[in-house]
Amino acid sequence: MLMCAGLFGTSAPALADSFSHIPSIDLYPTANWATGADEYGSPGGPDPLNNYGPPIGNIASPSAGNAAGGAANGRLDLNAVISVPILKGLAFQYEHDRAAGIDTTIGRVTGTTVVNGHNVATNEYVYPASNNDIVDTFRLSYTGIKGVSVTLGSFYRFRHDNAATDDPTNLAPADWHEQFLNVGYTAPPIAALNGLSLGVYADGEYNRHHVSGNPNVSPYALQNVGSGLYSAATAGYSDYDGKPRFGLNYGFNGNLPINHGVALFGSWSKGAFDFFDNSPVPFYYVITDIGIVKKFNQTLSLSGDTNNLVQYNLGGVPFIAPNTIHRVYFDIALDIHLAP
Repeated sequence: MLMCAGLFGTSAPALADSFSHIPSIDLYPTANWATGADEYGSPGGPDPLNNYGPPIGNIASPSAGNAAGGAANGRLDLNAVISVPILKGLAFQYEHDRAAGIDTTIGRVTGTTVVNGHNVATNEYVYPASNNDIVDTFRLSYTGIKGVSVTLGSFYRFRHDNAATDDPTNLAPADWHEQFLNVGYTAPPIAALNGLSLGVYADGEYNRHHVSGNPNVSPYALQNVGSGLYSAATAGYSDYDGKPRFGLNYGFNGNLPINHGVALFGSWSKGAFDFFDNSPVPFYYVITDIGIVKKFNQTLSLSGDTNNLVQYNLGGVPFIAPNTIHRVYFDIALDIHLAP
């Protein structure tokens, strides 16, 4: 999933100049820390020591793996990409992600309840706690034209130890399937700027939405119980099971070599990224990422980067305005590249 690669700091391995059907494997052991000023349990946040309790606020739907609801600081997990060459410039790839951007704490929002069909603030903070998600992506990647990449794929994202959307006992499902087409272009390096390379991409997505199997309540993941699809209807959003949804995100990126295998990198993305089954609309974000990478040899690289995500507010869905999802994390990742 190219979106996943942009969000979480992983990237698909490039095909070798000489064609071979032998697969390559990239392993990404990754540790990340919540660093936003409004994230419970993060440095500079409202309660960096994780001493949760009133009057600080409430924890909304603590996720598996972090039932206390605090920040998932320093958690080590593994992302991986397997690339199988089919033809020169064409490869089948499988990516498994469970670290960095899908395993972090997100910032606080103002609690809400439904009164006479409208979302009303409860004048307390709600801390959505830490995600612990898993993404599996299957894709075809074409890089046969210099500077151009075309990727067609499908993926499934789900919350660890969380029942699926069609489970009637699950009041806040956090999963969805998606198909996507990603087209990117990277310009030739600019010699006068020490080999700076710049790229752009556009990513179109298709998702068939499935409403929670619970017939009475379907509150949004990350939001306190008491709203759900009912409050979405009051905000003007219609919803039904099997509804097709489309989205687009786009952005640009850059890579600046320094010396001795060290390079600076950065990216900016905007658009629809998350299509949770329990939300009638996709979640839209602006995401910036800045980092540094050191390549030691053909097998081993080390990177560190800071990633900042801010959600658009969609008329009170999923949070009452002006609150939105906000999360900032710093991660350190190895790239162990195993190839013939």
